[in-house]
Amino acid sequence: MLHIPGLLELTEREEIPNCMILLTGNSNVGKSCYCREYLVERINEGSDCIYISCTNTDEQFQNWMVDAGCSRSQIGSSLHFINPYARRNTRELNSKLTWIISEIKEITAKSHGSNAEVANLDTDNKLNRTDTPMRNKSPNFTLIIDSLNHLIALFGLNEVGAFITDLYFMSKIQQISGICSLTVPSLDQEQVERLSLSFDAVMEMAFKEEIESRLRAMKMTLIRGIVLTPKWVDFEVTQEGLIRFLQKSSDFICYVCKSKINENPISYSGLYFHVKHLEVYKKLVGIYGLSLSELGFSSEVMDASFFFIDIVGLSDPSYSVSSQRQKIEILNNLIMTCSAYNLEEKKIILPTGDGMVIGFLLNPELSLKLGIQLHQKLRTYNRGKSEKDRIKVRIGLSSGPVFSVSDLKNNQNFWGPGIILARRVMDIGGEGHILLSDSLANALLSLKDEYKPIINYIGNYSIKHGQVLTLYSAYSDDFGNPVSPEKR
Repeated sequence: MLHIPGLLELTEREEIPNCMILLTGNSNVGKSCYCREYLVERINEGSDCIYISCTNTDEQFQNWMVDAGCSRSQIGSSLHFINPYARRNTRELNSKLTWIISEIKEITAKSHGSNAEVANLDTDNKLNRTDTPMRNKSPNFTLIIDSLNHLIALFGLNEVGAFITDLYFMSKIQQISGICSLTVPSLDQEQVERLSLSFDAVMEMAFKEEIESRLRAMKMTLIRGIVLTPKWVDFEVTQEGLIRFLQKSSDFICYVCKSKINENPISYSGLYFHVKHLEVYKKLVGIYGLSLSELGFSSEVMDASFFFIDIVGLSDPSYSVSSQRQKIEILNNLIMTCSAYNLEEKKIILPTGDGMVIGFLLNPELSLKLGIQLHQKLRTYNRGKSEKDRIKVRIGLSSGPVFSVSDLKNNQNFWGPGIILARRVMDIGGEGHILLSDSLANALLSLKDEYKPIINYIGNYSIKHGQVLTLYSAYSDDFGNPVSPEKR
């Protein structure tokens, strides 16, 4: 079994099965510091460790580990350092990475031998024997690659992909666990997903707020074979380069029990819960099969795919009330002429002043199709118009539950997390954006291959209450905006 820094906060588990973990995140978010902290923890547990990096010399790496609290004797007896870039320049090597696999096998074989001596690598990574017999160590090896981006720059994505696949299968045979870091968005989402197939678990790191560079968040997205409810956990990197997890308190009220959340809250569709209450909420809102009363609008909770739109810049005081109303009416008429709007009879339609929200109850594709068709119609409408007469919109798409409620006049209305999330997704966008929440984007990407070229991962965005949204943007030559929204 395996323990990593922050495991209890991330998963509510004290240990997980031995595994290889892909750690993704922005540049300078703290991936290297996390890898070092994990490395120190494993050394103190008695594990032999291999650290692969292209950016340090052996001396720099040893000094870095001493600063983290490791003794020189621990480094000499437990740690093996490989710099593929230095090796590439000093030995007759081709472009392939198979030699690293061979060297890892050699190191683990020497370590597993009952009377083997400890191998210590110098700058050229030549094996020098020490006179110190091997102490009792953890039977499994620890491997850290920091980072995959450097290997990709040296050897190419295809070569590194094959290397990671070989490494994954070797890790099962050689009892190797560890972490490989990857800076995003240096690769597109499809490339990242392809790499992640060769890992047992995936973790993400992100800056929580750009104005406070020390405050970050991370989550365990996936552990194969274990059911997880991923949640963002705040942490900071101290001046000493250490990872410190932060306990949040008092600002959040659980949506189920209405009491204060004193531990790390977990968010779902824009609401906050005690960890133990999220599953209760999901069952209550019918995530697990609550019917829609034959598609009539009852008092039950309904799941829908939401299309939230508003007109960019309509609040400009230079526009008269008459011109504002005219733009809203034109937009409404354009929406009603889209075939996606007319394909489904049962849908939720709510005006929002300078736009509207539409919820499709049956087909999750219709919200995206409506956005694409509307953009195409707007391009035709705006052609030849003056800047002031053009209609510019932003669109947010998401999926989630809503409730049927009665207003003060006893008219039927709708409210719920699905609409709230769609609004927050839309608010991040600007002119021409069609943004999707990760839940809806992943559902569409798994549904049809035709969506893969047009739905693009754009990263994590912070919104109020410390919530972080993972967003996708839909665009092509005749719809959408290929420029990612600015992070605020």
